[in-house]
Amino acid sequence: MDSSLFLDLGTLSPLKEKLLLHRLYPLLDRPQRIITFMENHVWCVWDFMSLLKALQARFTCTQVPWFPVRDPQMGRVINTIVVGEETDEDGKGGYLSHFELYLSSMHAADANTTPILSFVSEIREGRPWQNALEQHAPSRAIKDFVHLTLSIATSGQCHEIAAAFALGREDLISPMFLALIGELAHREPNRFDRFHYYLNRHIELDGDEHGPAALAMVSSLCGKDNKKRAEAMETAAKCLESRLRLWDGIADLLS
Repeated sequence: MDSSLFLDLGTLSPLKEKLLLHRLYPLLDRPQRIITFMENHVWCVWDFMSLLKALQARFTCTQVPWFPVRDPQMGRVINTIVVGEETDEDGKGGYLSHFELYLSSMHAADANTTPILSFVSEIREGRPWQNALEQHAPSRAIKDFVHLTLSIATSGQCHEIAAAFALGREDLISPMFLALIGELAHREPNRFDRFHYYLNRHIELDGDEHGPAALAMVSSLCGKDNKKRAEAMETAAKCLESRLRLWDGIADLLS
């Protein structure tokens, strides 16, 4: 399905352009600043999975006893994306989630993973995510960003969750930033090669496979329902605006 059939994607263009041309990217001009960026960006990598798993819970059967799903095509799209995001090739002959791949790149660069790992450990043990987030997230911008994502994932309607996933979480990696990481990976492979691999893998999957499939999913869920289409675009815009505020916060930190 053509994702533009029912969605006015042009309304998001100004926000996407602001992200792509954000003042943060020129500041990422040295290893320590990139490490600081990673310590903040990892929270986005983590909470992205909650949107995906919320869709999987709604459109596939993840309970016992099992029963057939109502929309096998939608289930196929989601499960295919889950395979890539939760168990992707790690570049070393094994498999990792993109979150774990990001953590491995942080470890290689000597970035601080204690806040995000402490947060994940506490929610794994059953502590409410709101409380754990307030304690461990290192900035208000991160807290607000993750809170919005998880609120959508836990309380949003299907088309809103799909819109947040497909339209509101585009990383829009700056070509300048990718080139810089490539140079660093060439000069210091032990520190930045894993991060370069993660970025390339993420861009490859989003551009060639996951992105188009996710856009088609949003279009299918909204159909010709004007109310759903408006709600989907509003949700996507909120997510992009939240990312802009997070980028602003990181840029202020580096400045």
